[in-house]
Amino acid sequence: MKPAPFDYFAPTELPEALALLAQYGDEAKILAGGQSLMPMMNMRLATPQVVIDINRIDALDYLVPQADGGLSIGALTRQRQLERSALVRQQHPVLAAAMPLIGHFQIRNRGTLGGSLVHADPAAELPAVSVALGAEVVVQSAARQRVLAAEDFFVTYLTTALE
Repeated sequence: MKPAPFDYFAPTELPEALALLAQYGDEAKILAGGQSLMPMMNMRLATPQVVIDINRIDALDYLVPQADGGLSIGALTRQRQLERSALVRQQHPVLAAAMPLIGHFQIRNRGTLGGSLVHADPAAELPAVSVALGAEVVVQSAARQRVLAAEDFFVTYLTTALE
């Protein structure tokens, strides 16, 4: 099956992507790795009018250790990068142990942390791991930024506290 027609945007800067989200609201979906969104679109379980591809926003791809022992991970950070990271293996062994169990390595090559969390698929490992580790999720719009505990971010199956 093929997705319903949609308009496509590929911003290169975060403010541009946030402006598009503000403009199109609920009619838009963000495309990161596409491992969840594209199958849903192909089966017409999701029919966005607009797809905003954030893959060209380099500022969303990072893995940075924090002074308190935590780890900041960008929305576009590929699951495979987390799996192969010595930093993750050394400082966050639960996350390191979970990464090889996510799908197939080809899924992890394209799948992103942000995409997995935003879809809140109960079959996905990263939402459960993020709750177990007490992670925080930074959610940003053109108007404001919020920081939510993972347990507050996930509302129910396939539903998050994104606004």
